[in-house]
Amino acid sequence: MITIGLDLGGTKILAAAVEDGEVLDSVRVDTPQSGFEDVVDALVGTAEELAARGFASDAIGIGSPGPLDKERKKVIFSPNIAGLEDAPLVAALEERLGKPVVLENDANVAGYAEHLYGAARELHSSVYVTLSTGIGGGLFLGREVIRGAHGVAGEIGHMTLMLGGPMGGDGHAGTLEALAAGRSMARDASYAYSAEMDTRELFARARKGERKALGIVENAALFTGIGLANLVKVFDPEAFVLGGGLTEVGDYYLSRVQAAAEHYLEGYPVPPLRLAELGGEAGVIGAAAFAAAALEGR
Repeated sequence: MITIGLDLGGTKILAAAVEDGEVLDSVRVDTPQSGFEDVVDALVGTAEELAARGFASDAIGIGSPGPLDKERKKVIFSPNIAGLEDAPLVAALEERLGKPVVLENDANVAGYAEHLYGAARELHSSVYVTLSTGIGGGLFLGREVIRGAHGVAGEIGHMTLMLGGPMGGDGHAGTLEALAAGRSMARDASYAYSAEMDTRELFARARKGERKALGIVENAALFTGIGLANLVKVFDPEAFVLGGGLTEVGDYYLSRVQAAAEHYLEGYPVPPLRLAELGGEAGVIGAAAFAAAALEGR
């Protein structure tokens, strides 16, 4: 079954025709920053382009940054896309395309793709964690995503790990994202060095053994490991799948995360940390998979 997956990001929109986890063709455009209607126009244009190339689909899946209101099928807000505040994205796309549209969180679609077709494809349970500018994730069991009673399960970055810690994007202090995300490390580095600094420079300085830079990296890895350890004690997955820009740092960073997780899991099983395999196509593959599941009544 061929379905269309749309991956809506802050800078780009990627659309693809997908069959059984394989991208058959794709279209990429820049994400408009000129309002909701222009975003809808761009999304519709990519889907119509794929249809013009001969890829018909009875349903379309879209992964969007959130938070989302799944019941009302709206994007509550997206801080990096202009005009996506209380945005009726599903209704607008269904009206224009004349097909059912399935809306899902962008971390869930990427994780779903990795669970079904990527790094966790032979497993029954996995937790996907994206370590990037922010921290997000998804919980997967069989062919199901665990959403919880109100749709907020898997908000890994918003776990509170430090009372009185720095303020997170959800308005709560001491969250994993506020302590360990890329932008949080850049914030700490800029403060410590009294100059603007991004994570690339921070890691370069840490590798050279600079005390302040190394301390920031190790602190972020520590809290990331603690967060993973907490998830094991709640969900007990067979493996973690790690994606996002921070994983590109490689073993220098991930070995510290692993060590922290092992320390706080003493006496518990330690699931392996696997790197995501599907790269930039994970979003469209997962979105298309959600569309296929909807057509199959799953």
